[in-house]
Amino acid sequence: MTVYEAVVSRLAMLGYTVTDNDETGLNFLIDKCEKDILADINQRVLPDGLFYVHVDMVAGQFLYDKKAAGGLDGLEGFDFSAPAKSITEGDVAITFAGASDGASSAEARFDALLAGLMHPSESTLAAFRRMRW
Repeated sequence: MTVYEAVVSRLAMLGYTVTDNDETGLNFLIDKCEKDILADINQRVLPDGLFYVHVDMVAGQFLYDKKAAGGLDGLEGFDFSAPAKSITEGDVAITFAGASDGASSAEARFDALLAGLMHPSESTLAAFRRMRW
């Protein structure tokens, strides 16, 4: 399985269907994330043990970029509007649930997922790190 195929599969697991228009962006991020990992671990070739770390980084960065550019708006499964906490009809008052209520929004949970995908555990990378002289 190539990195591209694995990223497409991972994005499908996260609810995003890759289109032909996404291929250029994904290929760019595959190269970028590989270079980021290699710079972090001071290696010239990506070790096989970091294959899925690479895939997760690409998928996370891709969804992050799509969200920042508004590319997830309107897609099924990516509705980040805050749910109504209370509605009053007389003199119309609507209160939206938010972090101040101790509830995490769907967007906050999605952002936490993306952060975990884009920033792998330091211990995982440290296992493959070479010392610099």
